[in-house]
Amino acid sequence: MRRREAGPVLVVAALVILALLAVFATELSSTQAKSKRDLEARVHERAVLAAALIDSLFQSVQQATPQDGRTYGTRTVSARTMDRARATDAYVVLLDGGAHVIAHSTGFTAQAKAELAHSAALALIRAGHPYGLGNLIPYGKGGAIEFAVAFPTRYGARTLLSAFRPGALSSFLTADLLKIPGVAGARNYLLDGDDTVLASTNPAIQVGRAFGTPAQVKALGHSNADLDGQHYDQVSLSSSTWRIVLAAPNGPLFASISGLRKWVPWMILAAFALFGIAALALGRRLLRAADQVHEANARLELVNGLLATTNETLEHRARELARSNAELEQFASIASHDLQEPLRKVRTFTEQLTVTEADRLSDQGRDYLQRANSAAERMQKLIEDLLKYSRVATHARPFAPVDLSQVTRDVVDDLEVQIDHAGAVVRIGSLPTISADALQMRQLMQNLISNAIKFRREGVTPEVSIDATVADGQVRLSVCDNGIGFDPQYGRRIFRVFERLHGRGEYPGTGIGLALCRKIAERHGGCVVADATPGEGAMFTVTLPMRQREEVLVPAADDGDHVGVGAEHEAREVAHVPA
Repeated sequence: MRRREAGPVLVVAALVILALLAVFATELSSTQAKSKRDLEARVHERAVLAAALIDSLFQSVQQATPQDGRTYGTRTVSARTMDRARATDAYVVLLDGGAHVIAHSTGFTAQAKAELAHSAALALIRAGHPYGLGNLIPYGKGGAIEFAVAFPTRYGARTLLSAFRPGALSSFLTADLLKIPGVAGARNYLLDGDDTVLASTNPAIQVGRAFGTPAQVKALGHSNADLDGQHYDQVSLSSSTWRIVLAAPNGPLFASISGLRKWVPWMILAAFALFGIAALALGRRLLRAADQVHEANARLELVNGLLATTNETLEHRARELARSNAELEQFASIASHDLQEPLRKVRTFTEQLTVTEADRLSDQGRDYLQRANSAAERMQKLIEDLLKYSRVATHARPFAPVDLSQVTRDVVDDLEVQIDHAGAVVRIGSLPTISADALQMRQLMQNLISNAIKFRREGVTPEVSIDATVADGQVRLSVCDNGIGFDPQYGRRIFRVFERLHGRGEYPGTGIGLALCRKIAERHGGCVVADATPGEGAMFTVTLPMRQREEVLVPAADDGDHVGVGAEHEAREVAHVPA
């Protein structure tokens, strides 16, 4: 599917995922809200059940109404009758339809009589209720609760008002409150119309204490509310000013839909959202990758077509290059022989003239012949060195184990005449055995040691130290001397072919020795660097691998500033450094 074709598909998929997430979030929010409402309804049902239980206790008094009519339905009722009805109550008073006192028991004080005008129980009777439970009114030490029952008589409706102590029912009412199931930390209360506690399951709040704090007043102003981490629910009792108040901490009450349980579904929703985004991103990347593959295939087809047309040309050029290399090698061999043959004749004839015609030659003539002979000798040496340089790779031998200690001792033996003539001291340290071309290692050591002896200081015994260290499969071979040294700025340029820091009259040489060292090191997969201090000496460090997996071909010679390896003394064979 092309990207332009799949773009609308991705858009539709994104809209579908967004719609599904929106529906899921709406349903999840609705489910959690419904779960909370269900829990609140369960609490309310418990309050209603408790209220009905307490209501049933007082509704039973209606069964005694006929008896009350016979007992208190006479024209006059004696105080003795009222005292018998009093029993454990604070007092009992009989009222007519106009709330006038007909009779009363002992204990009916002036204060109690004054409270009749504000009696909530009587107000309920006047409102048509068969009985009425009033508030806790001031009476004596603990107060009293009014309970009024209305009944008909032949002298009209009468009301029997009893005032009982709160303690008479508090234990019974508290037991009923304790039967209400709830969560840990839940508290249940029975309050009158003045928010005074008539029964409580909270040990800290006793009977007679009024709810008066701002938080309590605010909670009682709602039939169902969540305030300060508490859930409140209240239900009023029938034919009374009383109400049951249930208070439960939100945490335990709504544990199933709060805390981690509340957020887990939303976390799952978020995970689905991330998954959807990742899926869309992956789809987009797949489309992009498909386009890239399509474009790459198109380019590949084009390249394959071009390759098909150029392979034959490349093969032809490769054959031509191989033939050209063979011809160049043959030319180099022939040229070296043909160039050296005239030079040998020039040297022979100049030497013969010097001997046979010595008496007839002037001093100037002998000087010319000597210069011609020296020039021919230098040309021969230069041709030989160039052949060695060019054949580092073409005439190389396979790599084999080479004992550098033995190679270095053989080189020192070959240079014995030069060493004795200079009075030099050569110290050979512990050198390892490596995988290399033995002949090229011999050329490398000979050039470095010969240069160290050649570039010596007047009046100072030449000292040459050869040491090696092995680390991480590499050998670092160092050749140090106490010779004339050189300026460090020439540390890279001394490895160029034909570079010289000194004239031929000062130090002999062709200016190829250090370039040859560099090429040998590169052929072995290593490098050579030089460090020196003018007038104090120099140190050449050759880094080579201990083992060769395959032959390393020498890269094309670079006569620019880039030097992959370094050395020092041969640069001092250079006649001058070009500006």
